[in-house]
Amino acid sequence: MIIKLLKAHKKEEDFNPFYKKIETHVPEVREFISRSLKAAENEGKLDRGYYDPQGILDEVYLAVFSEFDFEWDEKALRYYLLKIAVDKLDEKKVLEATVSTPLSTGDLLKEELNRLKEDFTTDGDGDLILNTELDDISYKQEKRYRHDIYMDDIVEKPILEKLKLDDAFQLAARRRAFFGYLYSTIPHISKTIFELHVFANQSAPEISLIMDTEEEKVRRVLNMIAERFKRV
Repeated sequence: MIIKLLKAHKKEEDFNPFYKKIETHVPEVREFISRSLKAAENEGKLDRGYYDPQGILDEVYLAVFSEFDFEWDEKALRYYLLKIAVDKLDEKKVLEATVSTPLSTGDLLKEELNRLKEDFTTDGDGDLILNTELDDISYKQEKRYRHDIYMDDIVEKPILEKLKLDDAFQLAARRRAFFGYLYSTIPHISKTIFELHVFANQSAPEISLIMDTEEEKVRRVLNMIAERFKRV
């Protein structure tokens, strides 16, 4: 039904009703953009309030309107919406390591999976940290700053729910600070996979299409990130 209506609006080149139909029918795109932006702000990767989720959503809808294919079904529509949303968010985050590299997503994920295998240890103050940071001078100098990363509720809550973590987690300041720090250590593509799963409620097969990578790697990323958070 939604595709039939969108086709009619596209034929008439009538963007506003096209926009409203998509917004109502695929609300997870807005949720994904809003929460992914907020997470980047919490991590200090973007200035708070600099980018408006609505503005990015408008860019996504305009792109889909321009590229709309009359052969699309609802699954294809959702796929293109989220794929373009990922691209638009990447543009805003200006992540040169992923934008400029000639490597494929699959090759990058191989490297990221190795990084996700990094284990944790305890520093002199009894705080959990990544092994690679134990002797890192910048870690020692900036420990307070790097650990005091608190995620807003719209980011933290869906993660806790998806991973079935204890609600009381939200009440413990020290655990919340480490939760934010842990989130900040997830490599970029792995984080996008995780955010699509949590914020847009996408399955591993759906994410593998959006990210153009193997489903098995997506599942490994999701499992390894889940295990990380369950250690907090």
